Amino acid sequence: MVLKRLSDLLVRRGLRRGLLGGEQTWLVLGALALAGRLALRVLRRRPEVVFTEKLEPGRRLVITHRSRSGNNGRRESPAAEPEA
Repeated sequence: MVLKRLSDLLVRRGLRRGLLGGEQTWLVLGALALAGRLALRVLRRRPEVVFTEKLEPGRRLVITHRSRSGNNGRRESPAAEPEA
């Protein structure tokens, strides 16, 4: 939260004092703050949607997690699992 407010301040002052006031230092600080903010937005990891389905009333969804196996990170097929 504090970093966002600091970034906002630097961008605003960079625009006002740098572009409008002609102070090169503020222009550089504002540009760096804006570039950092844009880089974080681009690099922020977004969750991957794997499955979507509309559930009707009375239906349920069970979520399970299977551990990865092997060196390549691929999951085993359900047929490879021993039956309990």
